[in-house]
Amino acid sequence: MIKENGFTLIELMLALALGLVISAAAIFLFMTAQKSYSMQQGLSSLQENANFGLNYLTKDIRLANLNNVKAEMNDETAYGGIVLTSSINAQKDAANVPQSNFFRTIIGTTANENLLSRSSGFAPGTAPAWTGASNVQVNSTDLLSDQLVIQYVPQYKIDDRGTPDENDDLLKGGFDCEGRELTFPVHDQKNGQPYGQQVIVQRYFLRADDNVDTNEPNSPLALACDAGAYSIQPQPTAIRNYGDQGEIVMKRVDYFRVLLTVQNANSTFRYVSLSDYSALPIPRPKIIALQLGVLSRSTPPVGQEISIKDDQQFKVLDQTVTVKKDTTSTKKYVRQVATQTIAIRNALGERGK
Repeated sequence: MIKENGFTLIELMLALALGLVISAAAIFLFMTAQKSYSMQQGLSSLQENANFGLNYLTKDIRLANLNNVKAEMNDETAYGGIVLTSSINAQKDAANVPQSNFFRTIIGTTANENLLSRSSGFAPGTAPAWTGASNVQVNSTDLLSDQLVIQYVPQYKIDDRGTPDENDDLLKGGFDCEGRELTFPVHDQKNGQPYGQQVIVQRYFLRADDNVDTNEPNSPLALACDAGAYSIQPQPTAIRNYGDQGEIVMKRVDYFRVLLTVQNANSTFRYVSLSDYSALPIPRPKIIALQLGVLSRSTPPVGQEISIKDDQQFKVLDQTVTVKKDTTSTKKYVRQVATQTIAIRNALGERGK
């Protein structure tokens, strides 16, 4: 008789049970690693977008008020660094610039109200002008994002183009926020007049981002910059290349907030919104700095992370906001508030007062 060896039923059941336990542990480790990878990926994109993007934005905005002849700045300052008024809705600043065709803050009839600095409290316009686009609410009511408009005269260098003829000389002043090189002729050869320096206008606002992934929540927004320019000489009438949708500076921004730092008569300081500043009595206090706040979210989702609540609140400067809940998407994203305080160039001086 041949003796046969094998597993008993009990041994087989124990082996299967142990195999299932080991498989379950392996699956759990795999899912945990995948979840951790998704979170790290989301945090990485958030770090790059919020912090690096805001640093770029801050560096750009520090150009505001560059090369202005008047240091003290409010909404009545001709060519002032923070653009609050235009020739459509402002008085003439004859005390600073005697020519009757020069107006306060910004020149030209192309700068309508919704192409100026704006905030909640003003009536929004239609795209590509300021619409107040945001993905947040306060007490279940949609909250408008702000719009910041700055202007400056670049630090130009003269390029003689290697010829003795001054009529073909160029002024070069770097690049604007849309990547256009700031190169302008020194002389207007057509009219035989000096062409002069250019005032660069840059508008920062939230708009819809057309480059989106499938089933992203709400309406994905991006912080964009729209740049234009107008000449000091000859007489300016309009801003060129201004009022379009601009170029994206930061992706996936749910809310953008701007506060002005103003100096009171007793030399104390306070932060006010753009709309609150416009409601102050004339003459309005001088602006010495501004605060920026952005609520940014990750580009890739982070799975069904239970710690991310649908009703999560964030403090963005003076506003406590709640992200709008999108019932059409179950994806979750990490978010971060990034803030920055920027001193306005030469705003604390008394030069040109």
